[in-house]
Amino acid sequence: MRILKPVIMFILVAWMTSIAWAQPQHDRRYEETIGIPQFHLDAITFLSEDPTKTKVVFYIQIMYDNLQFIQSNRGYEATYDIDFSILAGDDAHAPRYENRIWQREVVTFEYEMTNSRERFDVTETIMDLPPGNYFVIATLKDRESRLESEARSRLTVPSYNEPGLQLGDLVLAKHVRIASDGSYEIVPNVDRVIRNTRAPLFVYYEVYPRNAEVLDVYYRVMNEFGEIVRETSFNRTTSHPITRDFFQIDISDLDHGNYVVEMQVRSGSYSSLKGLQFRVQMAGLPATVTEIDEAIRQLRYIASRRRVRDLLNARSLRKEEAFRNFWATWDPTPGTPRNELMDEYFWRIEQANQLFGNLRPGWETDRGEVYVRFGPPSDVERHPFNMDTNPYEIWYYYDSQRRFVFVDEMGFGDYRLVSPLWQ
Repeated sequence: MRILKPVIMFILVAWMTSIAWAQPQHDRRYEETIGIPQFHLDAITFLSEDPTKTKVVFYIQIMYDNLQFIQSNRGYEATYDIDFSILAGDDAHAPRYENRIWQREVVTFEYEMTNSRERFDVTETIMDLPPGNYFVIATLKDRESRLESEARSRLTVPSYNEPGLQLGDLVLAKHVRIASDGSYEIVPNVDRVIRNTRAPLFVYYEVYPRNAEVLDVYYRVMNEFGEIVRETSFNRTTSHPITRDFFQIDISDLDHGNYVVEMQVRSGSYSSLKGLQFRVQMAGLPATVTEIDEAIRQLRYIASRRRVRDLLNARSLRKEEAFRNFWATWDPTPGTPRNELMDEYFWRIEQANQLFGNLRPGWETDRGEVYVRFGPPSDVERHPFNMDTNPYEIWYYYDSQRRFVFVDEMGFGDYRLVSPLWQ
């Protein structure tokens, strides 16, 4: 029995559409991006047992809602494949250094979890790589939907066999514990987004102390304005050749926004510094909503100008509350943690920014407006090189029997809508 993502029909102001669970990639056609299983990729470097190499842990994290679950005798299960390649160079044309392919199964007993945007599956692979520059290509394919997505990134691998004191990369974690055998069990936060400030933040670290016996450890947390919101210093007795440890940070009173954790270890004349960034998400709001005024301005496709103006003019302490109250009115499942309409709306805003952004945000363009209002088109007819006409596109929405024509009149990729928005 196939478990499909819920499709909710709704009328929001003058906007009628059906929710399409779509998360497109920038370099793919709009009609090919519906339901792609987006994921996050991160790489952490540590000291290797091989003195000529560095240990690199690659984490892949995917949201349950981005997988297609089916019902089975074990509950609800999803299966995906990872094709992971390391290229020895700065771009996708570099020679392949190593390739790995593996399969991952995810099982849950609760149907609600199959649509969760709070539950994640994390898988990892570990490689020992010579110091240098690499290009990483990871492809994830959902076995049930047959859809796939790709992540690419550049990676600089340092050497931890230099003289003096060395500090490995910091790991932002949802939880860290020491197992009975003395190993560290880490649940990494791969996308580095904090969705629950009631739980502490964990940071795992490794120090390679050489001859040091005691370390002076200092860390601080700074907000996006450079203000220190947390700082602590302590001493730590070393273990050789690797000192492993972690610390917790109370984030219960941190406002939403971007932060940096910086950590420095010292011993005598030697010191080493590392840092990482993370973001505190506004509780109960989509991860893409990072600035409340901008999120209110983005309501213009579903709210009147007067309503948008009133929300923007609300007192700063009440602005977020007023924004939440606006969406509570249109929550299809009141009493549950998730507002499906709000999530979908801001996913479309984000994808419009990625697909159509240029000199201005993608959501403000004509194609962006249609994308936000109606979702990904069923089909796109492109005419980029016609001799007798300007480049143009025709978007088709078969379910609602709509068609939109966009023309690039100036030749700079700014496609303007030339057909009626409502017809």
